[in-house]
Amino acid sequence: MKGRFFLAMGLVALLGCAKEEVRQSSSIKGSIPPASVPLPKDLVKTWDGSPNLEAGLHPRDILLFEDFEETDYRKNWRVHWGEAVGAGTVENPSPYVLGGSRSAYLQNLKRQHGAIGAGEYVPGTPLDEAGFFRLYLRLQDGFSMGTSNQLKLITIRGGSSIEKTYGGAGGKSDGTDKFSVDLCIDNSRSLHFYYYHADQWGGFGDITFCQISFFRSAKISRDRWNCLELMLRNNTPGQKNGQLAAWLDGRPVGRVDGLRFRHSDAVKIRRFAVIDYFGGDNVMDTSPQDQRIYIDNLVISRKPVGCSGLGS
Repeated sequence: MKGRFFLAMGLVALLGCAKEEVRQSSSIKGSIPPASVPLPKDLVKTWDGSPNLEAGLHPRDILLFEDFEETDYRKNWRVHWGEAVGAGTVENPSPYVLGGSRSAYLQNLKRQHGAIGAGEYVPGTPLDEAGFFRLYLRLQDGFSMGTSNQLKLITIRGGSSIEKTYGGAGGKSDGTDKFSVDLCIDNSRSLHFYYYHADQWGGFGDITFCQISFFRSAKISRDRWNCLELMLRNNTPGQKNGQLAAWLDGRPVGRVDGLRFRHSDAVKIRRFAVIDYFGGDNVMDTSPQDQRIYIDNLVISRKPVGCSGLGS
């Protein structure tokens, strides 16, 4: 029953998504992103994470930048109930290192929903208007979805308190408690939004698929690095002007407008996370094997980030 519901929701959302247009600068396919560079002596570090900063990023906009180059990078992350992302790191020489010396990985175990190394970032001050979440992601060679039709990759979550941003699956938002958006893939690696908002159809979140064109879905590649960016723009309390957007390799692939996430000023963006979670509620919706996803150059920002390039 739940699978049929998701299929119906996906078909309706797909038709609506194809009409949307989002603008953001594109990347140069096949190049690698600029290396992280040490801070100039006259620049004070105002962001969490790495003491370096990816070339081209504007320090005033950045809340977190992480290139995983430091062995003790976790100490520079703000968290609440969770931990900084990463089950471990992999070092060069390796196809799973994007740039620099290291990338981090999350570990999925056979017949498990969640991943070892799933982690969160909690801004020191909640965001009232918009949050942008960009990272580079690569699937391990041979990565499989098995019989599962949803893998939640990254999420932006809000609420009236930080505690309200945890749990609550299957519980409809009422505009005074919580909201969220997950950027996911299905078993064809097609990207889609899975989101909770005050006007959703039922208890479980709504689904909107991302499209390159009306007849072509936006899919992540399995044999190279993918640049993903997710945006949530909060609504004016009580009004239907909230927005979701996604970019793949710097190209706009999805947008949902006219959303109402909140009725109160107290409901703000409070948490970002890499979750790597196989959705559903039975063994058919778990990881079919032990496998990893690799991540690098993760950015949390108040403004659009964009993709400076791709690893091969």
